Amino acid sequence: MKFAAAFASAALLAAPAFAQDEETMSLEEVAAAAMEAAQAAMPDASFESASLDDDEGTDTYEIAGVTSDGTAIEVDVLEDGTVEEIEEEVALEDLPDAVTAAWEENMAGVTPSMIEKSTRDDGATVIYEFEGEQDGQEFDAEVNEDGSNWTMTEDMAG
Repeated sequence: MKFAAAFASAALLAAPAFAQDEETMSLEEVAAAAMEAAQAAMPDASFESASLDDDEGTDTYEIAGVTSDGTAIEVDVLEDGTVEEIEEEVALEDLPDAVTAAWEENMAGVTPSMIEKSTRDDGATVIYEFEGEQDGQEFDAEVNEDGSNWTMTEDMAG
């Protein structure tokens, strides 16, 4: 399930697709409530980097690291400690059956370059996010954990 160390490092430092402004910072600069919330949300994680993202006018800390089994993770949390999203790397072979079926229906023959499990709303919502390239075009896709609501966008500049 582990990706190459270089890929994991690059994934941890990559800017989100829709980030407006992002400022890299040391873990010590993260608001205490935000850091505590990230640690409580992922107690198995060793956090390695942080950034502050202006996401549509709301400052969100993106705190990245790895779990004890080497899984790359990112916890997005507000200054007051509200966890907005937990992202975990996932291998194609470890997807739930419904997500695999949706992938095969929409993207048969394509191997994504990155897959993340995105847990939102205190665990009430789980979405799988994919990135990759098809026919020379970069794409982002996502699907609910039950295989519903498949959406995909292409970066036409890719």
